[in-house]
Amino acid sequence: MSASPTPAVARQVGAAWTQQDGERTTLTVTVCRACAGRWFPPRDTCSTCASDDVEDVSSDTRGTVYASSVVRTAPRGFQAPYVLAYVDISGVRILAHSPSSDRALTPGTEVELTVAPIADSAEGAVLSYAVTPIDDQPAPTGEQR
Repeated sequence: MSASPTPAVARQVGAAWTQQDGERTTLTVTVCRACAGRWFPPRDTCSTCASDDVEDVSSDTRGTVYASSVVRTAPRGFQAPYVLAYVDISGVRILAHSPSSDRALTPGTEVELTVAPIADSAEGAVLSYAVTPIDDQPAPTGEQR
């Protein structure tokens, strides 16, 4: 029995800000040393105090949903319905797809960062950082939830 072919990947949105280490996914967050402001996507100058004394740090792997919505009318390449969620993680609020659900995520839902297909193009799948509700994660082998 042969394995099915790996689908072609056209590009990854936010690839420069996304790190994957095995099962762990993190994002690059900018922290201002002058005022402690935090930003995503990362930047060279603080948008709060205009200092260029900033550093890039890796985010946590988990966050909490602030708000979400189901998109029912999709632009070309996207398959509706899909969920977009604002997620608070490591002191920043990001907007991410949640491909594991077709229902809006309840505020306060714990989610984990991942990389997932978010759209299709003629060249192949379009990937991006995304979030998955913790309850949707498969339990590790030998453990029960």
